[in-house]
Amino acid sequence: MNTWQSVRAEVMERIRSREWPPGELIPTEQQLAVQLGCARATVNRALRELADSGIIERRRKVGTRVTTTPSRRTTLEMPVIRDEIEALGAGYGYRLTGYEQSLPTDAAMHALQVGPNDELILIKAQYLANGLPHCCEAIWLNPRSLPPLSREAVEAQPAHEWLARNVPLTHGRFSILAEGATGDCARNLQVPNGTPVLTIERTNWSDATPVSFARQFYPPRHRLISED
Repeated sequence: MNTWQSVRAEVMERIRSREWPPGELIPTEQQLAVQLGCARATVNRALRELADSGIIERRRKVGTRVTTTPSRRTTLEMPVIRDEIEALGAGYGYRLTGYEQSLPTDAAMHALQVGPNDELILIKAQYLANGLPHCCEAIWLNPRSLPPLSREAVEAQPAHEWLARNVPLTHGRFSILAEGATGDCARNLQVPNGTPVLTIERTNWSDATPVSFARQFYPPRHRLISED
């Protein structure tokens, strides 16, 4: 336990095994440092990473507790791009553009709490509205936390729809940013490299385990509408 990554993995394992169930206070940094035989600073870095990902909550003078999540029987209602396109009165189209075993990017590694050498499934897709580019997507899935998944399964349906049918998702977190389109994203959206596009990042959990990290890219002038 001489690296913060190994401490993070140990804490995650204790949460997944329900040694520390949702809502429970976990040992202090000093207690964990003694238990794991490492420096307190190493524990602090590992817990900061887990707190940033929403897996634990840290409060001064209270302590650190496992984030309380809904019961596994509760299924998260996933936003579906198919519904988004059909709500515009447009014809829906979906095309799988990539399926591979891939080492994580820094963002995927952080979101899914895996190591740099942990292979993930990377799926890329293009969504069309009346035959025109509506959205392109890259989604990283952690195969160690999911049922078996084949390329054939996501050729006919998007990965998000497969997840909603096969995994008891309990909560998600998303962020919105503007980013310059490059590579496959620029080609699939049919825009020049560097064009600013709306980017939505979403991480989905099943209880305390992050199972998917997606980046969805929308062309200029796309309007995002949300209703309470």
